[in-house]
Formats: sequence, C-alpha cells, structure tokens
Amino acid sequence: MTKRLPLFGGLTVLALTIALTGCDPSKDNASNGTPPSSGSPTPTSGASTAGTAATANSAEAFNKPHKATGAVLIKVITNGSDPFWDSMGIGLQDGLKAIGADQVSGNWLPPQGTDNNSQKTVFEQQLAANADGIAVSPIQADAFSPVIDAAIDKNIPVITFDSDAPKSKRLAYIGTNNYEAGKVAGEEVVKLFPNGGNFVAFVGNMSADNAKQRYNGFVDATKDHKIVMLQDPFEDDKDQVGRAHRNVADAITKYGDKINGFLGLYAYNGPAIVDEVQKAGIRAKVKIVCFDGVQRTLDNLSKGLVDIAVVQKPYEFGRVSAMLLYGINRSGFDAAMKELQPKLEGEGMKVDMDKHIIDTGVTVVTPKNAVEFIKALHAKGLKST
Repeated sequence: MTKRLPLFGGLTVLALTIALTGCDPSKDNASNGTPPSSGSPTPTSGASTAGTAATANSAEAFNKPHKATGAVLIKVITNGSDPFWDSMGIGLQDGLKAIGADQVSGNWLPPQGTDNNSQKTVFEQQLAANADGIAVSPIQADAFSPVIDAAIDKNIPVITFDSDAPKSKRLAYIGTNNYEAGKVAGEEVVKLFPNGGNFVAFVGNMSADNAKQRYNGFVDATKDHKIVMLQDPFEDDKDQVGRAHRNVADAITKYGDKINGFLGLYAYNGPAIVDEVQKAGIRAKVKIVCFDGVQRTLDNLSKGLVDIAVVQKPYEFGRVSAMLLYGINRSGFDAAMKELQPKLEGEGMKVDMDKHIIDTGVTVVTPKNAVEFIKALHAKGLKST
C-alpha cells in the first residue's frame, strides 16, 4: 500500500509569512565535515524543446514508485558555500521532519570547488552512497546535464533547484523563475531611473542558468527605457572575498561618473558592491540593486545602503525538494506532483505541471519595508533568506 505524503502540516504558516526564509544551516553538514553552502540566483523562461521532451520522457519512466518501502535517503547538492544556503538547510530539515525520521533522512552538501568537476565529484559520491534521490543546483547547466542524465538512466531520481539544467532529463525544477525575477528587478530600476541610466552587473558565473536568466530578464525589462549595460557582467567565479570586490573597484575605475547603478546577481555581490561604493565615496551618486536577503544585505537595506533587493525563498527550495523526492520514491513522479500542486499553490507558489517547474516566487525589499521584513524574519527565528 502506497503511503500518502505527510506534506506540510505545521510548516504551512511559516511558508505563508511573507515568503521568508532562514539562517542556520542544516546540522547534518557538520557531521559530514562539510561547510554551509552558497547561493546563486534560479528556473527559466525558456527550456529548449529538446530539453522539455527529455524531461517529459524521463518523468514518465518514474511514474511507478522508486522505493515503496524502507527509509528514503535524500541528498541535496548546492553550487558552493555561502550563507545564502543556510535557510535552505533549515527548510530541508523541516521537510524531512514533517515526513518522519523513520521514513526519510538526508542532508545537504556543497562542492569543494566552484567548477563543474568539483560538483560532479560530490554528485557521484552521493550516487555511490546509494542515495534514493538527489536535488542539485548546477554550476554549469549544460556541462552538468550529462551527469544528471547518467543518474536518471540508472533509475535515480534527480531534480534541480535554484538553478535549472533545462536541457537535461531532470524530473523537475524547484526555485525562482529567474527570468521573471530579473524582470522584477528591471521594472523596479525603471522606476528609479525614469530618464534612463548606465548600469554595471556582477555575478559568479554566467554559465549558470539562473545567472543567465536573471540577467536576460533584467535586460529585457529595461531595454526600452534607456537603461544601458556598460558591458557584459563582471564574473568572479565565486571568489567572494577577492574578485567580487576587485571587480566592483575595477568597474568604478574604468567607468567613473558614467555609472549610475550597480546590479549584483548573486547573494554575495550586493555586500561587495556596498563595500566598494562606500570606499570610493560615491554612494550619493549611484543606486544599488541586488538579489537575495543575506544578513548583510538586509542590514544594508535597513541603513539605506541598498536601494532594491529581489529576495528568493531558499527555505522552500529545501523543504519542497524533500517532499518531492520522498513522494517520487513512494508514489511515483506524477502522483507526487499532483498531490503537491494544491498545497503549494495554496501557499502562493506556481506549479507548471507540463514543464515540471515549481516557482517559489520572490519578494521585493527596499529601505521602506526592510525593518518590517526583518522583524518578521526574526519572529520566526531567522536572520536571512
């Protein structure tokens, strides 16, 4: 007899409250000797036809329960190490607890490096450890697709979160529609610059699907409003301490007074921009727009040092990944998605049953609503999103 999913229970209230997400990482990582992980921006407006077909075919192959009895082992692999992932870890553990310790266990792990091979190594280690389902945020979408496909072909359920690999056979994507999130950021910038302006963008890797989609959404939302990108985004390869700061300093040196605004596409880019803008003494002349609600960005918003932050919901990345992977194991893919759909949509998420995308949504935070937003976070014992 197939066990029905004990999906949300007491977690619903937490999920509904302004889409907030947390801070402390999953304690399972400490026991594995792995550090907390990194946050990159996430799905897409445009998966290819080939990718959509591959996803549909692979999902159909998982319509029978993958593991109908026995405890399910779930592994979640991020794209690096960063406080952005802390609340995702809390969401994962809350999702696992809601199902029950006798039914499921799991933890999350970052790759040791910031390249495709490092992530592949961690992924293959989890396969060797007999994981019953894996969620991954690919660093390089196209390069990682064969890794996902090989696992799917071996009958291991794989989903993506935060950043998609739309050309792969992944069963589903959970996270922000990054293209739409980029558009939201762009629409807010148009309000800030009704007469146009010059922007410079910063990111970890433009090879990541979430980075490309965020940037494309931003450009599409601003291109008819005289918002000019002075060059392609500066990439820092997730060197948060060194290159992320140097890139901002280099942009200030290169473009000087031509710059009206800075766009940080990854969670750590916002704080790096603020640091360098303050060093250069140009805060009064420029606007700062960034993604994600890490603690420093929330603090900077409350101090008026950031103008706009488009905040994701990484708590839900972890929680929903746990629920979906467990459901695939117990009931099969279609049954799991159909049971999740009304519950998730009741919490304000969007579920695309055809493209197998669960859009967790975003919140816009500005200095005007930052204090209220932070208070609501703290009331739930959280410090960041």
